[in-house]
Amino acid sequence: MASPTKNVRRETSTSGRTGEPLDTVDRQIIDTLVADARITNRDLADAVGIAPSTALMRTRSLMERGAIEGFEAKLNLAVIGRAVQALIAVRLRAHDRDQIDTFTSRVPQLPEVLSTFHTSGSVDYLLHIAVRDTDALRDWVLDNLTTDPVVGHTETTLVFKHMPGHTGPLD
Repeated sequence: MASPTKNVRRETSTSGRTGEPLDTVDRQIIDTLVADARITNRDLADAVGIAPSTALMRTRSLMERGAIEGFEAKLNLAVIGRAVQALIAVRLRAHDRDQIDTFTSRVPQLPEVLSTFHTSGSVDYLLHIAVRDTDALRDWVLDNLTTDPVVGHTETTLVFKHMPGHTGPLD
């Protein structure tokens, strides 16, 4: 029976992460898919210089090994009404399991949150959010963080421009 969602990562063994290093063809497939995840299998095979059946087999293997976790649509946040991005550093009041669980079960699930990073150092979490405008940003911080009893401190930094790095394998 087919799975209803194809972009959800399946349970994988850890052997693929440490036991099977990526070879040159694996790296070329990943680089090509990072550049264009919607590329056809035939075009992927042509770009890498392998047969389409090999490209399909290799891509499936990369997914089974956990190297490829899924495929996503890259959205233009401004066009979809979320023009203001911010990074919000969050320090919790206490570092007990209940407070951590309370925060992590709620805040990362909010629709404005693009990413949540659990960090070391002077802050506990770094949130990347996108909202309509600066008024919405202020309201979001007040409604979701400042009034949250587990949050001790926040610091908001506006993002003027996001310049993604390379997500493919290191050479």
